[in-house]
Amino acid sequence: MNLLFLVEGGTTEYQVYSKWISHLFPHLKLVARPEDMITDSYQIIAGHGYPNILRNTLEGCLQDVKRYNNVDHFFICIDSEEDTYQVRFDEIEERLSSLKNKVDMRQEQSTNFHVVVQNCCIETWFLGNAEIPTQSNKKNSSTKFLDFQSHYDILVDDPELMIGLPPKSSYRTKASFHKAYLNEYLRGFGLRYIQKNPKIIEEKEYLDALIKRCKMTNHLSSFKYLLEIWQELVRSI
Repeated sequence: MNLLFLVEGGTTEYQVYSKWISHLFPHLKLVARPEDMITDSYQIIAGHGYPNILRNTLEGCLQDVKRYNNVDHFFICIDSEEDTYQVRFDEIEERLSSLKNKVDMRQEQSTNFHVVVQNCCIETWFLGNAEIPTQSNKKNSSTKFLDFQSHYDILVDDPELMIGLPPKSSYRTKASFHKAYLNEYLRGFGLRYIQKNPKIIEEKEYLDALIKRCKMTNHLSSFKYLLEIWQELVRSI
């Protein structure tokens, strides 16, 4: 089984997806070039931001998929940001369909395509770890975190449904607020989130907590969508 991931960011997503895949698919080997995907391997391509990922990088990936015909599952992973989940999903689907026609993807090509919209950003998913307070021996007394929590309690309510910004907020976008919320949430419990080196998120225990949130609630539906595909692949091995 060979998996290809096209992710929006060049640092956080690349590292986190790589580690999560190693936890769930330990038999798969990370390769650097499409021609190296012979058997039981995966490759991660950084799209270097939106809209570049759709304007440029996606087409190159499709050309490689056609040329080598060695990808079983191709995951295209992009934030919804200020758009709704459905608007961004439809945009990717439309662009994917157009480019598949442009590069003349054969109907008999065996690749399965999966559009994954991180709603609203990958940090929104990371906010879904509700196990940290119960595992910590300290209480989060960060004033910022308490303010954020009073605005929207991510420990109780679905992080993906956190739409508005706090009153008198200086954050310009939902994504920037979600990142700030994650920073304050983890920092208050003595943990650190660094986008260029997200070690805490890469840990199996963190992934397990997100999986538990999905199983116990109807939260994180965009992550649950990806997780269900992965779990089906695990069962097929």
